[in-house]
Amino acid sequence: MKMRRGLIFLLLSFSFIKTYSQEWVIIDIVSQNTKELVVYIDDGEKKIERKKLKNPSIVKLIMDYQTKGFQLEKVTQGVELDLNGNFPLNNNRLNNIGITNLTLSNNNRILLWFKKPKK
Repeated sequence: MKMRRGLIFLLLSFSFIKTYSQEWVIIDIVSQNTKELVVYIDDGEKKIERKKLKNPSIVKLIMDYQTKGFQLEKVTQGVELDLNGNFPLNNNRLNNIGITNLTLSNNNRILLWFKKPKK
């Protein structure tokens, strides 16, 4: 009897919970020059899409998404470090210092977080 009351109470409490769903879009600005803007667009539904936009303005990109009903929630910066090359596994007489040909590249990327609240 107690088990049945608890189950009924649990089912009723789930029916009164309101859910609010929001649509999110994350835009990762990979590079920007005077001719184009290269971005990755993640809308959560399909694969991450790489686009080259001919207008290199970030402000215009933000305004385009705001006209589609999205709100700019936050702007974050991501740092991508790439370490490429060969690392010696052993020291010998010719390479006793451990000299390598590693290259380090540092890419600062801007992430734009948009959300569209459900009405």
